[in-house]
Amino acid sequence: MARVNNGANGAPSGKVGAVVFCKWKDITYVRSLPKVKKRRKLSDRENKNRSKFAFTQTFLGQFTKFFRLGFHRYKENMTAFNAAMSYHLEHAVFLGAQGPAINYEKFAISRGLEDIIISTSTEIINGKLEIKWELNRTKELLHHELSDFRSMVLLLPEDPKNHATGVSLGNSIEYRSQLIDLPKVGESSVFHLYLGFAATDGSNRSMNSVYLGIVTVEKE
Repeated sequence: MARVNNGANGAPSGKVGAVVFCKWKDITYVRSLPKVKKRRKLSDRENKNRSKFAFTQTFLGQFTKFFRLGFHRYKENMTAFNAAMSYHLEHAVFLGAQGPAINYEKFAISRGLEDIIISTSTEIINGKLEIKWELNRTKELLHHELSDFRSMVLLLPEDPKNHATGVSLGNSIEYRSQLIDLPKVGESSVFHLYLGFAATDGSNRSMNSVYLGIVTVEKE
């Protein structure tokens, strides 16, 4: 960069050849033009990776409230949503013949403590879905101070025209059951069911969510 003294017609301005005249605090200076990088054609692999990333970001964006509770401690120096992105890009999103898709069995609403829930059961009662669970050992509640953990339940539709439903902070883990309303559907529809737990004591702790399989919701 060089300063420019005013000539008889004042200071020059604008682009001249390979340099440009600029002004800052009443000082005119000249600098070279910035290098223009030609847009490189992306490889097939790069296009696929971009497509996978964009799909994951859009898909997960629907469930931000769950990830804010369930992914705080999954990755250091990451927001909860970015941690959820990292997990799903590595484990739950794949490139199929029709493009990016979700592996529903690997999808998760929370990650953290392991092997606390040993069994679950579900039952549809009068338009509601009841989820029950059994704990590995009752003493775990005292050892890990888990009494502050509350349930998270997500019903994820396979058909995008249907809406997901669930609860983000439901019953205490000690209650061992959670009831949620089934969504209204226009025809018999498949949903994927997930159960997780997150602490409400400000510690940002959570447990690995569990995939509970498929729930078929019938039209009323």
